Amino acid sequence: MARAPKKPVKRPTRRATEVRTKIVKFKAEIEPAAPPPKPSGGPLDKALDLVKWVDSPFKLLTIIILGVLGLIGYLVYSHQDKLIASLTARETMPELLADERLSSLSRDLLRDLRAETVIIHQVDLAKNARITRIAQSADGRFAPLEGQKGAFFSGSPARNRAAIAMLNGEVLCEGFQASSEVGDWITARGVVFACRGSIPPEPGHMAGYISVGFKQEPRDIVAVKARINQTAREMAR
Repeated sequence: MARAPKKPVKRPTRRATEVRTKIVKFKAEIEPAAPPPKPSGGPLDKALDLVKWVDSPFKLLTIIILGVLGLIGYLVYSHQDKLIASLTARETMPELLADERLSSLSRDLLRDLRAETVIIHQVDLAKNARITRIAQSADGRFAPLEGQKGAFFSGSPARNRAAIAMLNGEVLCEGFQASSEVGDWITARGVVFACRGSIPPEPGHMAGYISVGFKQEPRDIVAVKARINQTAREMAR
């Protein structure tokens, strides 16, 4: 059986090719090109994004706290050498003057306040210890008490209350009750009222304390406290 003759393939004419090319170019001209990828935002864009993110007081507070912590961290890092040096440096604590000078100041205090006794104790807070340096009265120093050791904090509520007040830089004035051998001597001198203050009077620098005894409560307690603090500053170096 004879095969049917193949139909000739029609090839696009040159005119048709030119028309298609023009159509493609025309579409390219009228259609906008795809925008290039947007670069990552700079510092200004990030700041704007942060402002948009802060839409509540809680977020604003968070930003402020983080900023403060960051500033503190930067300051600590930039001054770390000075901070370490200041923390490791040992602070020089004040010391009481020599006994002769302490006795002289005690006599002046007795005269100015018209007191009956003045006791000067040296204190070691780390060991909860005290040493009686001066036991002064109008009759002079009472040597048997000087050099005696005792506790700074003891079983006496009155003494412990006075100790806390002195550590806070206060002068505590109240009725006196004996709680040691030194206290017994003070009571035997007729003392019923006492004022105690730190030497020196500034909080955190206690090297000792002063106890002034009276046969009756002074009329002007404010003046008494001021005079004790004045002497307490002069008793330390």
